[in-house]
Amino acid sequence: MPHYHQLGQIPHKRHTQFRKPDGGLYSEQLFSTEGFSSNSTLLYHCHPPTAIVKVDEPYSVAPSVAEEKMLKHRSFGALTLPP
Repeated sequence: MPHYHQLGQIPHKRHTQFRKPDGGLYSEQLFSTEGFSSNSTLLYHCHPPTAIVKVDEPYSVAPSVAEEKMLKHRSFGALTLPP
């Protein structure tokens, strides 16, 4: 059985138009940690959560080598060991 917790005003039905006092629409977001198969919450935002706040200068995220030639070839003679 689902359990509900309400904070503030919410629409009478889920996934419908929910308007602000000025007539604009709230942005709806379904949030869950495990997709649609577990507990989730339906959030209504005044501003879309995908809005870009700022854009910084690009930087490289390519991996860098911490130490050159840190791998060494080793031969333990595993084929000559008794079973």
